[in-house]
Amino acid sequence: MKRILLTCFMLATVLITTETFAQNRTVTGQVTGADDGLPLPQVTVLLKGTGQGVPTDADGNYRISVPAGGGTLVFRYLGYTTQEIEIGNRSIIDVVLVSETTSLGEVVVVAYGTESERSVSSAIATVSSDQINQIPIASLDQVLQGQAAGLNINATSGQPGASATIILRGRGSINGNIEPLFVIDGVPVDEDDFRALNPNDVENVSILKDASASALYGNRGANGVIIITTKKAILNSGVKVNFSAQFGQTDQLDPNFTMMNSKQFLTLQRDLNTGRGRGLKDDALNKLAQTHTKWKDVFFRTGQTQDYQLSISSGTRNTSSYTSFGYFKQQGTVQSSDLTRYNFRNNLTTNFNDKLKLSTNLTLNFAEQNRAQGEGSGSLDNPFINPYIALPFISPYNKDGSINYKGTDYTTNKGTNINGFLNTPFITLNTNHFNTRYNQQVRGIGNIDLNYEIIDGLVAGVNGGIDFKKTEFLFITTPESIRGDITPNQDASKKGSQANSTETDRTLNNRFYLLYNRTFNKKHNLEVQLSTEYYNRKRTTFGLVGFGLDTKLVGSGSAFTDGRTEENDALYYVPSVFTAELEIATFSYFGVAKYNYDEIFGGQVSMRRDASSRFSTTNLWGTFYSVSGFYNLDRTVLADVDFVNALKVRMSYGTSGNDRIVGTVFGGANAALDIYGRGIGYRNAPSYVPSQIGNRELSWEQVAQFNIGTDFTLFDNKLSGSLDFYNKKTTDLFLSKPLSLTSGFNSINSNIGAMQNRGVEMALNYEVLKTADWRVTVGGNTAYNKNKVLKLADADSLPGFRTITAVGHAIGTFFVVRYQGVNPANGDPLYLDKDGNLTDDYNLSNRVITNKNRDPQWVGGFNTSISFKGISFSTQWSYAIDQWRNNGSFGVVSDSRLAGFSNMSTVLLDAWKKPGDRASFPRLTRAGLRQEASDLFLEDVSYLRLRNATIAYEFPKTLLSKQRALRRVRIFLQGQNLLTFSKWRGFDPESNRAGSFFEYPTSRIWTAGLNIGF
Repeated sequence: MKRILLTCFMLATVLITTETFAQNRTVTGQVTGADDGLPLPQVTVLLKGTGQGVPTDADGNYRISVPAGGGTLVFRYLGYTTQEIEIGNRSIIDVVLVSETTSLGEVVVVAYGTESERSVSSAIATVSSDQINQIPIASLDQVLQGQAAGLNINATSGQPGASATIILRGRGSINGNIEPLFVIDGVPVDEDDFRALNPNDVENVSILKDASASALYGNRGANGVIIITTKKAILNSGVKVNFSAQFGQTDQLDPNFTMMNSKQFLTLQRDLNTGRGRGLKDDALNKLAQTHTKWKDVFFRTGQTQDYQLSISSGTRNTSSYTSFGYFKQQGTVQSSDLTRYNFRNNLTTNFNDKLKLSTNLTLNFAEQNRAQGEGSGSLDNPFINPYIALPFISPYNKDGSINYKGTDYTTNKGTNINGFLNTPFITLNTNHFNTRYNQQVRGIGNIDLNYEIIDGLVAGVNGGIDFKKTEFLFITTPESIRGDITPNQDASKKGSQANSTETDRTLNNRFYLLYNRTFNKKHNLEVQLSTEYYNRKRTTFGLVGFGLDTKLVGSGSAFTDGRTEENDALYYVPSVFTAELEIATFSYFGVAKYNYDEIFGGQVSMRRDASSRFSTTNLWGTFYSVSGFYNLDRTVLADVDFVNALKVRMSYGTSGNDRIVGTVFGGANAALDIYGRGIGYRNAPSYVPSQIGNRELSWEQVAQFNIGTDFTLFDNKLSGSLDFYNKKTTDLFLSKPLSLTSGFNSINSNIGAMQNRGVEMALNYEVLKTADWRVTVGGNTAYNKNKVLKLADADSLPGFRTITAVGHAIGTFFVVRYQGVNPANGDPLYLDKDGNLTDDYNLSNRVITNKNRDPQWVGGFNTSISFKGISFSTQWSYAIDQWRNNGSFGVVSDSRLAGFSNMSTVLLDAWKKPGDRASFPRLTRAGLRQEASDLFLEDVSYLRLRNATIAYEFPKTLLSKQRALRRVRIFLQGQNLLTFSKWRGFDPESNRAGSFFEYPTSRIWTAGLNIGF
């Protein structure tokens, strides 16, 4: 009996096994890259419609079991276009993957999703991880400079971690917000704070420029949207480990001008009968001039940069995970200026089954920052003033060779006289040595998306995101410092102060959505999405300032002197406390429908309704919409044209809104309300008094934009690019409307005015040479924007001192008296009056509107890449053309009225001296020119900058294949901001200001690095 059962069991096993093998077979093959023909390891090979997949080995080979009836294989590899191949009856399938840069077939990140580039009907620029990663700049926004057409990015400071000002397609508002919305993995984030984020985690950046791309973000998309997608792992991709390290230095850029040496300056002082040179005989002057201090060598340093990154990605059948750790430290070019950052990121995707999917994104960051005190201000604490003005005949050293932080009595006064500007270099040295300006930030950005496929093609989901920041600030003015000696009062016996504050900033963004996506008859593609979204941001601040510090306890709460302590019948030590809370919110619902016919032609329509907490119930809601379409000519009328690989035309029109009444995030949050504050009433009794009159009719700024453009790939995929024309009009501008003083106020926030931005953008990439060993490519982008004010409040212009906002002209146009040189008869400056007549009388009434503006007319960048086998060399340039700024820094060092305590520029050596001189600068006794509203110091800051240059060597895959654990080894040397060509007389032509005054300039950075992949 047992033998019979055993025989039956063996027979059944054989039959089942035979049936199983009869239903499956094996397909093998090799995957190579189209660029160099080399095998591609770790390519994901999936059997479409199943969770089954395998990676290719080190030689690009794969082996996969497939059904006997065939099916479809999907080949995916980072940086290459995904391919789907029907199996049919084949058992060997070799595949050549094409780089994404040579095809219009890659996936593009768009608003709330992704799309094939062939079916995108919007104006979108993409920056890949290769263009972002490994650049040793702490702030992500600055890394984007020159990388995409239409982006005007200006660094606000060279401080490590400082954010830039970003303008996309011109200024879209006068008083409201002008910067794009930033979205990281679905979470809106602050556009002015990127110091805690790691650029090396970025996979790609999509810049949504026209209304059809950004209208889905409604009230936040008026100035465009920049979507940042971080790196993720791929299912069935195995385990990959990447490590990178960089080490280098930061150097100060040299200014484009020269200062006087000791002898020149003392001679000038003697001629002007001022300062230390007054009355000096030649021998005494020459003796004193033997000391010549190069103050930039004292204030500036060579800082160090370190950057270490470790990432681990893994992909199984149902789960993929990407985890990274990072450490970044960069010293600024002045003392007490640096940034240290620690990063952790995890991106996880899990498919519970064919219906239910979960993805999470989490980043945790900690950053510490020391800032130079007074940077960009007129304070003598500013370390960027003294390299200009410090007296060259003073030595900064003590007799033992150490730095003198206290100053020496070079005047008739005792010690250092702060208010009299004497011994100015020592105030800066003292402040930045003894005092502290420190902050630390903990930041977490998290996103979770859970979706379920209800029926075939219909998905319901929920997406929740949070951006949480807690920043602590510590400012200490020690008793030993010069500033501490007069804090809290020069008569107080105990000196110094300590300020502690905490700012907590929390953003919540929750979205519920239904997504329907189906293809009918393999030709008709339809996608419909309906969503509701709630956005809430809240900021709370708290701080205190204590006075009279015990030097042994500085930095602790017990260091303060009791506030009840009385001296000289005065309470010097009473601490101050402050707190504030601000909150804004929006609720929205929106929908978008997309259709395309076989990616030949198609379009998109969208509509969004937003309710903003900034407005009253009268104008609570704003409605925004867009419509767009595309047509791929290469699939129809140009299908037989050999040199056309892809050619798409697209057109869009739409509206979006701006509810940020004042440019800051929380600015004008209560502008629609009447606000009362504490005051003094009848007989000095405490009371509440009106502090703001609200406007309940205040509503949205409206932005309407038309765009027409084309994307193309030509000449066997060698030339690719895009061209766009746009017209953007903003109406209902946020402006102050004058009121009768009988109301108790002189103005009220209102929706008055209109403005326009018109422009053209172009991007080109060309593959010059491509062989088995060589590859040479060049590329670039350029953008022209013309801004014009169309309407203002009750007047045609809003004049400032040197700039004006006027109908028919661009915002920030300079409004000055025209300087015409020097009168050779008497050395006076010459001007033109309003009618163009020459005069030596300076008068504000002669100001005229110029064609010079604070914003550039042209911005862009270009790049080159040359590779030979494993050796590569690449450059990235950026430029701005037709941009102007008042040079307040150069004005100071050219003002002979300050020569008693401030070194002067050598430009004064060419000043007028006697009748008949054809001088380039007026007579020295005609000082104070810098304070006039003339164009004497209005300078062209157009520039061309070598943003990045990299030379690298990547070990060949054939060599690494012998070490199966190694996937990639690359070594490189790179430089940042290596060359700058500009007429600007200053450290750095790059700035977002209309006037320059001793800002922290951008640094030159050199780094050497290593990338290893396992």
